[in-house]
Amino acid sequence: MKAIRIHNFGPTEEVLQYEDVPVPEPKSGEVLIKVEAASLNRADLGLRKGAYRISPDQLPVIPGRECAGTIEKLGANISEFKIGQRVVGYPSLGGYAEYAVAKTAEVRPIPDDVTSAQAAALPTAFLTAWFGLKTDGNLKTGEWLLVQGGSSGVGTAAIQIAKHFGAKVIATTGSEEKARRLRQLGADVTIHVSQDDFLPEVRRVTNQRGVDVVLEMIGGEVYQKSLQALAPGGRLVSSGGAFGAIPDSPPALTEGRKATRFSLTNYLKAKPEDFKELDEILKLVAEKKFQVVFGKTFPLAETRAAQRYLEGREHFGKVLLTM
Repeated sequence: MKAIRIHNFGPTEEVLQYEDVPVPEPKSGEVLIKVEAASLNRADLGLRKGAYRISPDQLPVIPGRECAGTIEKLGANISEFKIGQRVVGYPSLGGYAEYAVAKTAEVRPIPDDVTSAQAAALPTAFLTAWFGLKTDGNLKTGEWLLVQGGSSGVGTAAIQIAKHFGAKVIATTGSEEKARRLRQLGADVTIHVSQDDFLPEVRRVTNQRGVDVVLEMIGGEVYQKSLQALAPGGRLVSSGGAFGAIPDSPPALTEGRKATRFSLTNYLKAKPEDFKELDEILKLVAEKKFQVVFGKTFPLAETRAAQRYLEGREHFGKVLLTM
C-alpha cells in the first residue's frame, strides 16, 4: 500500500516520505480500515518535528490521528463490526495511508447520510470542542463564549456546539471573509483581529462584564489577553498553543475565574468509553444540524503540500487527505 512515513524528525514537510509499505495486519480486537479520507491536525505538525509523544527510537511512523473508510478485515474476537461497514477511526497514528489499523474502542460506525470525508474531519475537532466546553468549560445556556481562532477546525466546531448548547458566541478570525462565514455557522459576533483588538470589543459586546468561557487554541499573547476577557467566575479552556506558549501551571486568578488545559488524548485515555459520544455528533451531522467545514482536500501523494497549507494559516476548517 501507499503511505506517508517519517523516518527522521525535521522542521519542514520534506521529512514526509510517500512510499510503499506492507498492509498492516489487525490483531485481536482491531479492524483494518480501507481508508478513503484522513484528516490533518496541528498535532501532526508537532509529531513531524519530534515534539509530540513519539521518540526517535519509534521511527519510522505513519502519521494521521483520524481516518474514515470501510472495514477490510477483522481481527479476532470482534462481534460489533463487520467487513464492508463504513467507519471512522481515531487510532492516533497510521491514518496517512491507504489502509490503517484501529482498536474497536477507537472506531464508530458512520451513518448513511454522512460522507467519509465528513466523518474523518470530526473526532479531533468536534470532540475537543464538545468535551472541552462540557467539562472544563461547563458552558451553560445563555452564557457568552469567546472562540479564539474561530476559523480553525476546533473553532468551527465550537461555534456550532456552543449554539447547540444555547450559548452566545464571539469568534475571532483573520479576515472579513472568514468572519462572514463564521456568522453563517452561528457566531453572534465576529472580530477581525487583523484590524481590531479583541479585548475592547469583547468588553463592549458584553457590557464590560467579559465572557463566561474562552476556548483558546493559539497561546502566547492571545492566551494572556484572553484571561483579561473573563467575567467573574469565567473559565478559560486552552487546547493547544499552536502559535505561542501556554503556562505549564495555569495562573491563579481572582473572582472565581479559572484557567485549564484540555487534551482530548488525555481525556480519552482516562475515559475511553466517552469516544462513543461521537455517535451523537455523527447523528447531528447526518441531520444537517452540524456542518463539517473543509478548508481544502489533497491526494495522499501531495501530503507535503497539505501540511504546508495547514501551517500557512490560510485555511478555513479542516484540511483533508483523500485516497
